Amino acid sequence: MNRPTREEYYMSIATLASLRSTCLSRQVGCLIVKDDHPISFGYNGPARGVAHCDTKGGCIRRSQADYKSGSYLELCPASHAEQNAIAFAAKHGISVDGAIMYVNTFPCKDCMNSIINSGIRKIVYDSNYNASLSEEIASNVDIELVKYEGKPIIDVFQDVINKTKKGR
Repeated sequence: MNRPTREEYYMSIATLASLRSTCLSRQVGCLIVKDDHPISFGYNGPARGVAHCDTKGGCIRRSQADYKSGSYLELCPASHAEQNAIAFAAKHGISVDGAIMYVNTFPCKDCMNSIINSGIRKIVYDSNYNASLSEEIASNVDIELVKYEGKPIIDVFQDVINKTKKGR
């Protein structure tokens, strides 16, 4: 197994963080890296102490008669992965100014505003999601948007599994 590139390594961590999400619609994970060191991570989910949708009988957004993906976001009790990663860093006194964010899904407009205001200078994302308004917001400032082009994360994880099996 070859050593994963930095992008593959960091995107793998962001993807792994997404596995902690209990969202019934979309699992998003995020990693913030500064000076080539991970400094914070997050995944989408409700605030500490607030019940998760999977424990309270379902998603209130999905229960709406005319539900479509991306609709009724105002009903969702969850914070987004990007917001949680920035909040975690702030709570622990860690500056994200000049950092790079790795996220498995392109940030929404609210997250994009938070990312810009926090001073993060680059976003590496894996999949697009409702990106047009976020891209427009980002185009007005000096933030680099990079589509992840590394090895598929499933293959990175498979390499780890194969290496682990060989070592036994």
